[in-house]
Amino acid sequence: MKSHYAKIAVLCSVAGVFLAFPAPNGLSATAWHLFGVFVALILGLILQPYPEPTLLIIITTLASMFIVPIQEVLAGYMDTMLWLTVVAMMIGIGLKKSGLTRRLGLMLISRFGKTTLRIGYILSFIDLLLATSTPASPARTGGLVYPLSEGVIEAGSTPNSPGRQRTGAYFTLLAFMASMQTGSLFMTGMGPNLINVKLAQDVLGISVSWPLWSIAALPGFIVFLLSPYIIYKLSPPDTASMAEVRAGAGSELAQMGAVSKKERIAAGIFLAILILWATSTVTKIDSTLVAFIGISLMLISEVIVWDDLAESKELLSFVVWFGAILGFSAALTKLGFFSWFAGIIKLMLPTAGLDSYTILVLIAALAIVPHYFFVSYTGYVVAFAPLIFSFVAATDAPRYPAFFLLAYLMIISCSLTHYGNALGSLLMEKGYNDKRTWWGTGALLTLLYAVVYLTVGVVYWKLIGYWY
Repeated sequence: MKSHYAKIAVLCSVAGVFLAFPAPNGLSATAWHLFGVFVALILGLILQPYPEPTLLIIITTLASMFIVPIQEVLAGYMDTMLWLTVVAMMIGIGLKKSGLTRRLGLMLISRFGKTTLRIGYILSFIDLLLATSTPASPARTGGLVYPLSEGVIEAGSTPNSPGRQRTGAYFTLLAFMASMQTGSLFMTGMGPNLINVKLAQDVLGISVSWPLWSIAALPGFIVFLLSPYIIYKLSPPDTASMAEVRAGAGSELAQMGAVSKKERIAAGIFLAILILWATSTVTKIDSTLVAFIGISLMLISEVIVWDDLAESKELLSFVVWFGAILGFSAALTKLGFFSWFAGIIKLMLPTAGLDSYTILVLIAALAIVPHYFFVSYTGYVVAFAPLIFSFVAATDAPRYPAFFLLAYLMIISCSLTHYGNALGSLLMEKGYNDKRTWWGTGALLTLLYAVVYLTVGVVYWKLIGYWY
C-alpha cells in the first residue's frame, strides 16, 4: 500500500513541476500544463499505480476539470486508427469463436511445430509476406496473423496454466516486434511510409521507389532473421520442444473431423478481408471500412454474435485507455505543442562543421528517442519527419542514407513502448506480457537496428551506389 501511494505522489510531483513553472516562450500555458499531465501519464503507464483504464479515466477527469474542455480529450475516441484496431480485435474474436484459429494452430503445430522457435519463425514470415501489401499493422498482425498465434497458444497448453502464460508472452511479444520490423522493410508495410517518400521528394529532391525501399532495407532483414531467437531468449516460452504437444495436436485434429460450415464462412471472410486490404491502393477502400465490412459479415452470418463481443473485457479496456491517450496526443497537437517542440529541437541542432557520419548518427537519434512521447506512428511522422528532413537539407549529409535511416528507424522505434503503435496496445491487453520485458526488448532491438544500419547499412548503401 505504501508503494501504491508513493507512485501516486511521484506522478503528482511530476505534473506539479509543470504547473509551478511558467510556460516557455512561444508556448501557451495551457499546452505546457497539459504536457505536464501527459508526462505524468506516460510515467504512470510505467509505474502502474492503477490499471491502465483506471489511470486514464482519473487523469482524463483531472485534465478536463483544470486544463482543457473534456471534448478536447475525448476526441481520441473518434480516431479511425482506434476503431480499425478495435474492429480488428473483434475479427480476431470471431475467427477464434468459429474454431478456425484453433484448427490452424493445431495444423501449424502438427506439421511444422517441432519447436516453439520454429513456429515463431513461421508466423514472422507470414507477417513478412502480408506486409508487402497490407499497410496497417493492427489489421495485418492483429486481425490476420495474431489469431494464428492464439491458436498455437491454446493448442499447446491448458487454460490458466503457467505454461500458457509464458508461451503466450513469447508469441505475443514476437508478433508485435515482427510486425514493426516487417512494416519497415516494405514501402507498403505502413501507411505513413508514403508520407516520408513524399517528403524525400519535396524537401531532399530524391525519388524512392518500392523496389529501392526494400533493397536498401536489406541490412534490416538480418535483424529480422535474428529477432525470433533474441525474443526467445529474453521471453522464453514454457518449453523448447513441442514433441508431445505435436502428437496431441495431430490427435485433436483427427477428433475435430471435417471443417465445419462456420469455419468455412470465417475462412471466406478472412480471405475477403485480406484481399481488400491488399488491394486498398487500387480500390481506394479505407482499411477501417474493410474491417467494418469484415465484422459485419461475421455478425450477419452468425460466425459471432454481439454477446461474444460484449463479454470481451480486453476489448472494453482497450477502448477506454487507448482512446483517452490518443485524445491527449490530439489535444497537444491542436494546442501547437509538437510544432513548438520540433522548432526547439531544430534550433538546438548544429548544422555546420559536422562530418557526414556524425550527422547520420544524429538523424538516427532523432528518429528514435522522441517516439517515447507519441502514441501514434502517423502522428510521429507528421510532427517530426518534416523537422528532420529540413535538418538534413541544411547539411551536406548524403541524402539517400539519411532518408533510409529516418524512414526505417521511425518505424522500428514503435517497438520502444507498448503504446507507440496501436497494435502494441491491442496485444498488451491480451494479458500475457509485462511492460518491463516489453520495453526492454523493444529498446534492445531498436538499438540493434540502429547499430546495424549505421555500420553494415552505410557500407552497403555505398556499395549499391546510393551514397549521395
